[in-house]
Amino acid sequence: MTKPKILISEDEVIIAEDIAACLEELGYETCAIDAGEDTLEKIRETQPDLVLLDINLKGEADGIEIGSRIKEEFGIPFIYLTAYADKDTVDRAKKTEPDGFLAKPFDEKNLRSAIEIALYKHGSPHKPNEGEAVVPPKILKENGAHADYIFVKVKHRIIKVHYSDILWVEAYDNYSFIVTADQKYLVSSTLKDMEHKLPPDNFVRVHRSYIANLDKVEALEENSVVFAKGDVPIGKSYKKALMSRFNII
Repeated sequence: MTKPKILISEDEVIIAEDIAACLEELGYETCAIDAGEDTLEKIRETQPDLVLLDINLKGEADGIEIGSRIKEEFGIPFIYLTAYADKDTVDRAKKTEPDGFLAKPFDEKNLRSAIEIALYKHGSPHKPNEGEAVVPPKILKENGAHADYIFVKVKHRIIKVHYSDILWVEAYDNYSFIVTADQKYLVSSTLKDMEHKLPPDNFVRVHRSYIANLDKVEALEENSVVFAKGDVPIGKSYKKALMSRFNII
């Protein structure tokens, strides 16, 4: 799977290099680092999927002006980075409709969350509503049986995902990840919504943050459900109901 390309526009070299190292750890590609003066030209050259943009760039144009140009000329997502910003600056920044704000210093989790949500939102023609990315399983086939798949919206494509390919579903703030053997799809549904959309015969809540596909379980350990790709934790309040679903001899 192609790594998302990210351009960093940051005039503090040490900070820019630290962000680039963090992006590599998270599985993204840093296609360019710029101090702000040539950001627009770098975008034309490298065609990034997303721009991390320091709001307080020093130069003829600050980050907000560059953000406005990105919005008008390229239509790609951008996230403002800031260590501080007064109310007037924030009000100016909001008018450019960025895909997020990150306060420096930020950790890997916050960076990853901001990037994933920005990339996901950019794949939709408008801001997604909850559940919009996943077609409910109540759609019927011609013979009257329930469909055995859902559709997941990924950028400009709508992809069919068979229930039999799903290992587990994982909560991610107000979103969820659908995990298969070779993909991980971010969808705009809460885990509670996903619990209602997936067939209950196969999919069971095993933790407040996880739903497991019982057909894909390889083994059960004391506190985890084991799959071929990895394992997920078992919550104490879910353990009894989970164990009752297996024919244990």
